[in-house]
Amino acid sequence: MADTFDVVIIGGGPAGQAAALALALAGHGLAIAVIDEPPRPGGQILRQPPAPFAVSNWLPGRSYDGLKAQLARFEALEGISWLGGHSAIGLVREADGLVVQASGQDGLRRLVARRVLVAAGCQDLAVPLPGWTLPGVYAAGGIQAFIKSQQIVPGERVLLAGTHPLMLLIGAQIVAAGGTLAGVLFAQPRQTMIANALRHATAAAAHAGNLAAAASAMKVLAGAGVAVRFDTALTAAIGNSQVEGARTAAGDIACNAIGLCYGFVPQSTLPRMAGARVQTAGPAGGWATVADGWGQSSVPGLFVAGETTGVAGAPAAMAAGEMAGIGIAHSLGLIDASEAQHRAGPARRRHARLLGFARMLDAVADPTGYLPAPTPDTLACRCEDVDFATIDQAIATGGSANAVKLATRCGMGACQGRNCEPTLLRRMATAGRTDDTGFTQRFPARPVAIGDLAD
Repeated sequence: MADTFDVVIIGGGPAGQAAALALALAGHGLAIAVIDEPPRPGGQILRQPPAPFAVSNWLPGRSYDGLKAQLARFEALEGISWLGGHSAIGLVREADGLVVQASGQDGLRRLVARRVLVAAGCQDLAVPLPGWTLPGVYAAGGIQAFIKSQQIVPGERVLLAGTHPLMLLIGAQIVAAGGTLAGVLFAQPRQTMIANALRHATAAAAHAGNLAAAASAMKVLAGAGVAVRFDTALTAAIGNSQVEGARTAAGDIACNAIGLCYGFVPQSTLPRMAGARVQTAGPAGGWATVADGWGQSSVPGLFVAGETTGVAGAPAAMAAGEMAGIGIAHSLGLIDASEAQHRAGPARRRHARLLGFARMLDAVADPTGYLPAPTPDTLACRCEDVDFATIDQAIATGGSANAVKLATRCGMGACQGRNCEPTLLRRMATAGRTDDTGFTQRFPARPVAIGDLAD
Protein backbone atom coordinates (compact mmCIF):
# COMPACT_ATOMS: atom_id res chain seq x y z
CA MET A 1 0.00 0.00 0.00
CA ALA A 2 1.32 3.43 -0.92
CA ASP A 3 0.87 6.93 0.42
CA THR A 4 0.20 9.35 -2.43
CA PHE A 5 1.40 12.95 -2.49
CA ASP A 6 1.70 15.72 -5.01
CA VAL A 7 5.27 16.42 -3.90
CA VAL A 8 7.75 14.49 -1.77
CA ILE A 9 10.77 16.44 -0.54
CA ILE A 10 13.77 14.42 0.64
CA GLY A 11 15.72 16.55 3.10
CA GLY A 12 14.55 18.88 5.85
CA GLY A 13 17.49 21.27 5.69
CA PRO A 14 17.63 24.78 4.21
CA ALA A 15 16.88 23.74 0.60
CA GLY A 16 14.01 21.40 1.47
CA GLN A 17 12.43 23.94 3.81
CA ALA A 18 12.68 26.74 1.25
CA ALA A 19 11.06 24.56 -1.41
CA ALA A 20 8.19 23.63 0.92
CA LEU A 21 7.60 27.30 1.77
CA ALA A 22 7.58 28.27 -1.92
CA LEU A 23 5.11 25.49 -2.70
CA ALA A 24 2.89 26.50 0.20
CA LEU A 25 2.84 30.03 -1.16
CA ALA A 26 1.56 28.63 -4.46
CA GLY A 27 -1.41 27.28 -2.49
CA HIS A 28 -3.98 25.02 -4.14
CA GLY A 29 -3.99 22.50 -1.28
CA LEU A 30 -0.96 20.51 -2.35
CA ALA A 31 -0.26 17.27 -0.49
CA ILE A 32 3.41 17.58 0.48
CA ALA A 33 5.59 15.18 2.47
CA VAL A 34 9.06 16.03 3.77
CA ILE A 35 11.37 13.15 4.71
CA ASP A 36 14.54 13.38 6.78
CA GLU A 37 16.61 11.10 9.00
CA PRO A 38 16.73 13.35 12.11
CA PRO A 39 13.45 13.48 14.04
CA ARG A 40 13.34 17.28 13.79
CA PRO A 41 13.88 19.52 10.75
CA GLY A 42 16.94 21.71 10.30
CA GLY A 43 19.50 19.57 8.54
CA GLN A 44 23.14 19.45 9.58
CA ILE A 45 23.47 23.24 9.63
CA LEU A 46 20.63 23.61 12.17
CA ARG A 47 21.03 20.40 14.11
CA GLN A 48 18.23 20.63 16.67
CA PRO A 49 18.41 18.98 20.10
CA PRO A 50 15.98 16.13 20.79
CA ALA A 51 12.47 17.40 21.44
CA PRO A 52 12.52 16.85 25.25
CA PHE A 53 15.78 18.82 25.56
CA ALA A 54 16.65 22.49 25.28
CA VAL A 55 20.02 24.09 24.60
CA SER A 56 20.46 27.58 26.00
CA ASN A 57 21.62 30.16 23.47
CA TRP A 58 21.25 27.59 20.69
CA LEU A 59 23.40 28.50 17.65
CA PRO A 60 24.11 32.15 18.38
CA GLY A 61 25.51 34.48 15.75
CA ARG A 62 24.26 36.43 12.77
CA SER A 63 25.20 33.68 10.32
CA TYR A 64 22.43 31.50 11.76
CA ASP A 65 19.70 34.16 12.06
CA GLY A 66 18.25 33.83 8.56
CA LEU A 67 18.39 30.03 8.71
CA LYS A 68 16.60 29.94 12.07
CA ALA A 69 13.95 32.35 10.81
CA GLN A 70 13.23 30.10 7.83
CA LEU A 71 13.12 27.05 10.10
CA ALA A 72 10.49 28.75 12.27
CA ARG A 73 8.37 29.52 9.20
CA PHE A 74 8.69 25.93 8.01
CA GLU A 75 7.70 24.47 11.37
CA ALA A 76 4.63 26.74 11.40
CA LEU A 77 3.41 25.43 8.02
CA GLU A 78 0.11 23.61 8.09
CA GLY A 79 -0.72 20.68 5.88
CA ILE A 80 2.87 19.37 5.56
CA SER A 81 3.41 15.69 6.36
CA TRP A 82 6.69 15.69 8.30
CA LEU A 83 8.31 12.24 8.18
CA GLY A 84 11.25 12.73 10.51
CA GLY A 85 13.20 9.68 11.59
CA HIS A 86 12.89 8.14 8.13
CA SER A 87 15.62 7.30 5.63
CA ALA A 88 14.88 7.46 1.91
CA ILE A 89 16.38 4.18 0.71
CA GLY A 90 15.03 3.96 -2.83
CA LEU A 91 13.92 6.21 -5.68
CA VAL A 92 12.55 4.93 -9.00
CA ARG A 93 10.10 6.01 -11.66
CA GLU A 94 7.12 3.71 -12.13
CA ALA A 95 3.93 3.95 -14.17
CA ASP A 96 2.02 5.77 -11.43
CA GLY A 97 4.77 8.32 -10.72
CA LEU A 98 8.02 8.64 -8.85
CA VAL A 99 8.24 6.17 -5.98
CA VAL A 100 10.23 6.81 -2.81
CA GLN A 101 10.89 3.94 -0.42
CA ALA A 102 11.39 5.20 3.11
CA SER A 103 12.52 3.25 6.15
CA GLY A 104 11.72 4.17 9.75
CA GLN A 105 10.81 2.69 13.11
CA ASP A 106 7.39 1.86 11.69
CA GLY A 107 8.96 -0.20 8.89
CA LEU A 108 8.98 0.59 5.18
CA ARG A 109 6.75 3.18 3.58
CA ARG A 110 6.08 3.50 -0.13
CA LEU A 111 5.45 7.08 -1.19
CA VAL A 112 4.18 7.84 -4.69
CA ALA A 113 4.47 11.43 -5.91
CA ARG A 114 3.90 13.51 -9.02
CA ARG A 115 7.11 15.36 -8.24
CA VAL A 116 10.08 14.54 -6.01
CA LEU A 117 12.71 17.00 -4.80
CA VAL A 118 16.00 15.60 -3.53
CA ALA A 119 17.63 18.12 -1.21
CA ALA A 120 19.79 15.66 0.69
CA GLY A 121 22.72 17.95 1.48
CA CYS A 122 26.33 16.89 1.64
CA GLN A 123 28.69 14.94 3.85
CA ASP A 124 32.27 15.26 5.04
CA LEU A 125 34.86 13.84 2.68
CA ALA A 126 36.15 10.63 4.24
CA VAL A 127 39.94 10.80 4.44
CA PRO A 128 41.80 7.54 5.09
CA LEU A 129 45.13 7.81 6.91
CA PRO A 130 47.06 5.50 9.21
CA GLY A 131 45.08 5.12 12.43
CA TRP A 132 41.86 6.67 11.13
CA THR A 133 39.74 3.73 12.32
CA LEU A 134 40.73 4.29 15.96
CA PRO A 135 37.91 5.42 18.27
CA GLY A 136 38.27 9.16 18.60
CA VAL A 137 38.82 9.99 14.91
CA TYR A 138 35.81 11.93 13.63
CA ALA A 139 34.69 13.86 10.63
CA ALA A 140 34.73 17.47 11.80
CA GLY A 141 31.07 17.73 10.88
CA GLY A 142 30.34 14.90 13.30
CA ILE A 143 31.99 16.81 16.13
CA GLN A 144 29.98 19.88 15.17
CA ALA A 145 26.74 17.87 15.25
CA PHE A 146 27.39 16.89 18.88
CA ILE A 147 28.02 20.51 19.82
CA LYS A 148 25.06 21.97 17.94
CA SER A 149 22.47 19.54 19.21
CA GLN A 150 23.49 19.10 22.85
CA GLN A 151 26.68 21.10 23.53
CA ILE A 152 28.67 17.87 23.89
CA VAL A 153 32.37 17.98 23.00
CA PRO A 154 33.42 14.41 22.12
CA GLY A 155 36.89 14.49 23.60
CA GLU A 156 38.88 16.09 26.39
CA ARG A 157 41.51 17.47 24.02
CA VAL A 158 40.48 17.85 20.37
CA LEU A 159 42.72 18.43 17.36
CA LEU A 160 41.24 19.73 14.09
CA ALA A 161 43.18 19.00 10.92
CA GLY A 162 42.54 19.45 7.21
CA THR A 163 42.31 22.15 4.57
CA HIS A 164 38.88 23.73 5.06
CA PRO A 165 38.38 27.09 6.84
CA LEU A 166 35.26 25.69 8.51
CA MET A 167 37.72 24.32 11.08
CA LEU A 168 38.04 27.85 12.48
CA LEU A 169 34.30 28.10 13.15
CA ILE A 170 34.11 24.58 14.59
CA GLY A 171 37.10 25.34 16.79
CA ALA A 172 35.40 28.46 18.13
CA GLN A 173 32.25 26.42 18.82
CA ILE A 174 34.31 23.85 20.74
CA VAL A 175 35.81 26.62 22.88
CA ALA A 176 32.37 28.18 23.46
CA ALA A 177 31.03 24.77 24.57
CA GLY A 178 33.79 24.49 27.18
CA GLY A 179 36.05 22.15 25.25
CA THR A 180 39.83 22.16 24.94
CA LEU A 181 41.56 22.33 21.58
CA ALA A 182 44.99 20.85 21.00
CA GLY A 183 45.30 22.96 17.87
CA VAL A 184 43.98 23.67 14.39
CA LEU A 185 46.21 22.41 11.58
CA PHE A 186 45.92 23.54 7.97
CA ALA A 187 47.87 21.29 5.62
CA GLN A 188 48.38 24.06 3.05
CA PRO A 189 50.56 27.16 3.53
CA ARG A 190 48.84 30.38 4.58
CA GLN A 191 50.24 32.12 1.48
CA THR A 192 48.57 29.57 -0.78
CA MET A 193 45.19 30.14 0.87
CA ILE A 194 45.55 33.92 0.55
CA ALA A 195 46.63 33.68 -3.09
CA ASN A 196 43.66 31.46 -3.94
CA ALA A 197 41.29 33.86 -2.18
CA LEU A 198 42.70 36.84 -4.07
CA ARG A 199 41.93 35.14 -7.37
CA HIS A 200 38.30 35.60 -6.34
CA ALA A 201 38.68 39.05 -4.84
CA THR A 202 35.31 40.32 -6.10
CA ALA A 203 33.44 37.45 -4.41
CA ALA A 204 35.46 37.94 -1.23
CA ALA A 205 34.58 41.63 -1.11
CA ALA A 206 30.90 40.89 -1.73
CA HIS A 207 30.81 38.52 1.24
CA ALA A 208 32.88 40.40 3.77
CA GLY A 209 30.57 39.15 6.51
CA ASN A 210 31.74 35.58 5.98
CA LEU A 211 35.36 36.69 6.20
CA ALA A 212 34.54 38.65 9.34
CA ALA A 213 33.06 35.49 10.88
CA ALA A 214 36.32 33.65 10.20
CA ALA A 215 38.31 36.52 11.72
CA SER A 216 36.06 36.48 14.77
CA ALA A 217 36.63 32.75 15.15
CA MET A 218 40.40 33.30 14.94
CA LYS A 219 40.09 35.87 17.72
CA VAL A 220 38.21 33.38 19.92
CA LEU A 221 40.87 30.74 19.31
CA ALA A 222 43.68 33.17 20.06
CA GLY A 223 41.96 34.21 23.28
CA ALA A 224 41.80 30.57 24.34
CA GLY A 225 45.49 30.06 23.57
CA VAL A 226 44.81 27.72 20.64
CA ALA A 227 47.57 27.48 18.06
CA VAL A 228 46.41 27.73 14.43
CA ARG A 229 49.18 26.33 12.26
CA PHE A 230 49.60 26.38 8.49
CA ASP A 231 51.68 24.15 6.24
CA THR A 232 51.37 21.48 8.92
CA ALA A 233 50.07 18.18 7.61
CA LEU A 234 48.49 15.44 9.70
CA THR A 235 50.10 12.11 8.81
CA ALA A 236 48.62 9.60 11.28
CA ALA A 237 46.43 9.09 14.31
CA ILE A 238 48.34 7.46 17.17
CA GLY A 239 47.04 5.08 19.79
CA ASN A 240 46.31 1.48 20.72
CA SER A 241 42.63 1.04 21.57
CA GLN A 242 41.78 4.71 21.03
CA VAL A 243 43.31 7.98 19.88
CA GLU A 244 46.17 9.07 22.12
CA GLY A 245 47.79 11.59 19.82
CA ALA A 246 48.40 12.79 16.29
CA ARG A 247 51.52 12.54 14.15
CA THR A 248 52.11 15.69 12.13
CA ALA A 249 54.78 17.28 9.99
CA ALA A 250 55.69 19.40 13.03
CA GLY A 251 55.89 16.48 15.45
CA ASP A 252 53.48 14.53 17.65
CA ILE A 253 50.57 16.31 19.37
CA ALA A 254 48.82 14.88 22.42
CA CYS A 255 45.04 14.62 21.97
CA ASN A 256 42.25 12.07 22.40
CA ALA A 257 40.01 13.22 19.54
CA ILE A 258 40.78 14.28 15.98
CA GLY A 259 38.37 16.05 13.64
CA LEU A 260 39.17 15.72 9.92
CA CYS A 261 38.02 18.56 7.66
CA TYR A 262 39.23 18.33 4.06
CA GLY A 263 36.00 19.32 2.33
CA PHE A 264 32.54 18.05 1.54
CA VAL A 265 30.88 15.94 -1.16
CA PRO A 266 27.24 15.99 -2.34
CA GLN A 267 24.79 13.30 -1.29
CA SER A 268 24.12 11.93 -4.76
CA THR A 269 22.96 8.36 -4.13
CA LEU A 270 19.23 8.81 -4.78
CA PRO A 271 19.46 10.88 -7.99
CA ARG A 272 22.00 8.42 -9.39
CA MET A 273 19.77 5.51 -8.40
CA ALA A 274 16.94 7.13 -10.35
CA GLY A 275 19.18 7.54 -13.40
CA ALA A 276 19.74 11.29 -13.21
CA ARG A 277 22.71 12.76 -15.03
CA VAL A 278 25.59 13.80 -12.77
CA GLN A 279 28.95 15.48 -13.18
CA THR A 280 32.10 15.60 -11.11
CA ALA A 281 31.66 17.92 -8.15
CA GLY A 282 34.20 20.26 -6.52
CA PRO A 283 37.84 19.64 -5.66
CA ALA A 284 36.91 17.33 -2.76
CA GLY A 285 35.33 14.92 -5.26
CA GLY A 286 31.95 13.25 -5.43
CA TRP A 287 29.12 13.71 -7.91
CA ALA A 288 26.85 16.72 -8.40
CA THR A 289 23.44 16.17 -9.97
CA VAL A 290 22.94 18.20 -13.14
CA ALA A 291 19.82 20.39 -13.22
CA ASP A 292 18.36 23.32 -15.10
CA GLY A 293 17.64 26.73 -13.57
CA TRP A 294 14.54 25.36 -11.84
CA GLY A 295 16.23 22.33 -10.32
CA GLN A 296 14.72 19.90 -12.85
CA SER A 297 17.07 16.95 -13.35
CA SER A 298 17.39 14.80 -16.47
CA VAL A 299 14.67 12.51 -15.03
CA PRO A 300 11.17 13.91 -15.67
CA GLY A 301 9.52 15.02 -12.43
CA LEU A 302 12.70 14.65 -10.37
CA PHE A 303 14.02 17.95 -9.02
CA VAL A 304 17.23 18.57 -7.04
CA ALA A 305 18.40 21.52 -4.97
CA GLY A 306 21.08 22.60 -2.53
CA GLU A 307 24.28 20.66 -1.97
CA THR A 308 22.95 17.76 -4.07
CA THR A 309 23.86 19.88 -7.11
CA GLY A 310 27.23 20.97 -5.67
CA VAL A 311 28.41 22.14 -2.26
CA ALA A 312 27.84 25.89 -1.97
CA GLY A 313 26.71 26.50 1.61
CA ALA A 314 23.40 26.89 3.42
CA PRO A 315 22.39 30.36 2.11
CA ALA A 316 22.89 29.18 -1.49
CA ALA A 317 20.89 26.03 -0.67
CA MET A 318 18.03 28.20 0.61
CA ALA A 319 17.96 30.16 -2.64
CA ALA A 320 18.17 27.00 -4.76
CA GLY A 321 15.39 25.36 -2.75
CA GLU A 322 13.13 28.37 -3.28
CA MET A 323 13.78 28.27 -7.03
CA ALA A 324 13.08 24.52 -7.13
CA GLY A 325 9.83 24.97 -5.20
CA ILE A 326 8.71 27.63 -7.69
CA GLY A 327 9.82 25.39 -10.57
CA ILE A 328 7.78 22.49 -9.21
CA ALA A 329 4.73 24.73 -8.81
CA HIS A 330 5.09 25.82 -12.44
CA SER A 331 5.56 22.24 -13.64
CA LEU A 332 2.31 21.27 -11.89
CA GLY A 333 0.46 24.10 -13.61
CA LEU A 334 -0.13 26.08 -10.41
CA ILE A 335 1.54 29.24 -11.74
CA ASP A 336 2.37 30.34 -15.28
CA ALA A 337 5.85 30.95 -16.66
CA SER A 338 5.71 34.71 -16.20
CA GLU A 339 4.70 34.41 -12.55
CA ALA A 340 7.38 31.77 -11.94
CA GLN A 341 10.08 34.03 -13.36
CA HIS A 342 8.84 36.96 -11.27
CA ARG A 343 8.78 34.97 -8.03
CA ALA A 344 12.17 33.36 -8.63
CA GLY A 345 14.00 36.58 -9.54
CA PRO A 346 15.27 37.58 -6.07
CA ALA A 347 16.32 34.01 -5.19
CA ARG A 348 18.05 33.62 -8.55
CA ARG A 349 20.11 36.78 -8.01
CA ARG A 350 21.05 35.73 -4.45
CA HIS A 351 22.04 32.31 -5.69
CA ALA A 352 24.32 33.71 -8.40
CA ARG A 353 26.13 35.93 -5.87
CA LEU A 354 26.53 33.09 -3.39
CA LEU A 355 27.97 30.73 -6.00
CA GLY A 356 30.80 33.20 -6.47
CA PHE A 357 31.73 32.91 -2.81
CA ALA A 358 31.41 29.11 -3.00
CA ARG A 359 33.92 29.02 -5.86
CA MET A 360 36.33 31.09 -3.78
CA LEU A 361 35.93 28.76 -0.81
CA ASP A 362 36.52 25.73 -3.05
CA ALA A 363 39.80 27.28 -4.19
CA VAL A 364 40.92 28.15 -0.66
CA ALA A 365 40.01 24.74 0.78
CA ASP A 366 41.15 22.60 -2.19
CA PRO A 367 42.63 19.41 -0.67
CA THR A 368 44.41 18.40 -3.88
CA GLY A 369 47.98 17.57 -2.98
CA TYR A 370 47.35 17.87 0.76
CA LEU A 371 45.53 14.64 1.63
CA PRO A 372 47.41 12.33 4.02
CA ALA A 373 49.31 9.46 2.43
CA PRO A 374 47.92 6.03 3.39
CA THR A 375 50.14 3.02 3.91
CA PRO A 376 49.42 -0.29 2.11
CA ASP A 377 47.69 -1.67 5.23
CA THR A 378 45.56 1.45 5.79
CA LEU A 379 41.88 0.64 5.33
CA ALA A 380 40.29 2.33 2.33
CA CYS A 381 36.87 0.82 3.06
CA ARG A 382 36.09 0.71 6.77
CA CYS A 383 32.79 -1.12 6.37
CA GLU A 384 34.36 -4.18 4.71
CA ASP A 385 37.96 -3.89 6.04
CA VAL A 386 39.52 -3.49 2.60
CA ASP A 387 43.04 -2.04 2.67
CA PHE A 388 44.87 0.00 0.05
CA ALA A 389 47.12 -2.89 -0.97
CA THR A 390 44.03 -4.90 -1.95
CA ILE A 391 42.51 -1.90 -3.72
CA ASP A 392 45.69 -1.19 -5.69
CA GLN A 393 45.98 -4.82 -6.74
CA ALA A 394 42.41 -4.77 -8.07
CA ILE A 395 42.94 -1.45 -9.87
CA ALA A 396 46.00 -2.88 -11.60
CA THR A 397 43.81 -5.44 -13.38
CA GLY A 398 42.27 -2.58 -15.36
CA GLY A 399 38.68 -3.02 -14.23
CA SER A 400 36.09 -0.36 -13.46
CA ALA A 401 35.08 0.88 -10.02
CA ASN A 402 32.24 -1.65 -10.13
CA ALA A 403 34.75 -4.41 -10.97
CA VAL A 404 36.96 -3.38 -8.03
CA LYS A 405 33.85 -3.46 -5.84
CA LEU A 406 33.01 -7.00 -6.93
CA ALA A 407 36.58 -8.19 -6.49
CA THR A 408 37.25 -6.63 -3.08
CA ARG A 409 33.83 -5.78 -1.50
CA CYS A 410 34.92 -2.13 -1.31
CA GLY A 411 31.63 -0.22 -1.33
CA MET A 412 29.44 -3.18 -0.31
CA GLY A 413 29.16 -2.25 3.37
CA ALA A 414 26.71 -0.24 5.42
CA CYS A 415 27.61 3.09 3.79
CA GLN A 416 27.12 1.62 0.28
CA GLY A 417 30.23 3.42 -0.93
CA ARG A 418 29.34 6.93 0.20
CA ASN A 419 32.63 7.12 2.11
CA CYS A 420 35.00 4.98 0.07
CA GLU A 421 33.90 5.80 -3.51
CA PRO A 422 35.77 9.15 -3.64
CA THR A 423 38.86 7.43 -2.23
CA LEU A 424 38.70 4.67 -4.84
CA LEU A 425 38.17 7.11 -7.72
CA ARG A 426 41.13 9.23 -6.58
CA ARG A 427 43.25 6.09 -6.46
CA MET A 428 42.11 5.10 -9.95
CA ALA A 429 42.85 8.61 -11.24
CA THR A 430 46.39 8.34 -9.85
CA ALA A 431 46.72 5.18 -11.94
CA GLY A 432 45.65 7.11 -15.01
CA ARG A 433 41.98 6.14 -14.98
CA THR A 434 40.16 9.47 -14.80
CA ASP A 435 36.96 8.66 -16.69
CA ASP A 436 35.31 6.10 -14.41
CA THR A 437 31.71 6.88 -13.43
CA GLY A 438 31.89 5.22 -10.01
CA PHE A 439 29.64 2.67 -8.40
CA THR A 440 26.23 1.78 -9.75
CA GLN A 441 23.79 2.95 -7.08
CA ARG A 442 21.42 0.22 -5.94
CA PHE A 443 18.55 -0.24 -3.50
CA PRO A 444 18.70 0.10 -0.52
CA ALA A 445 20.62 3.34 -0.10
CA ARG A 446 20.74 2.89 3.68
CA PRO A 447 20.80 -0.19 5.93
CA VAL A 448 17.33 -1.67 6.41
CA ALA A 449 16.01 -4.58 8.47
CA ILE A 450 15.46 -7.77 6.49
CA GLY A 451 12.12 -8.19 8.24
CA ASP A 452 10.95 -4.86 6.82
CA LEU A 453 11.83 -5.97 3.31
CA ALA A 454 9.93 -9.21 3.80
CA ASP A 455 6.72 -7.53 4.96
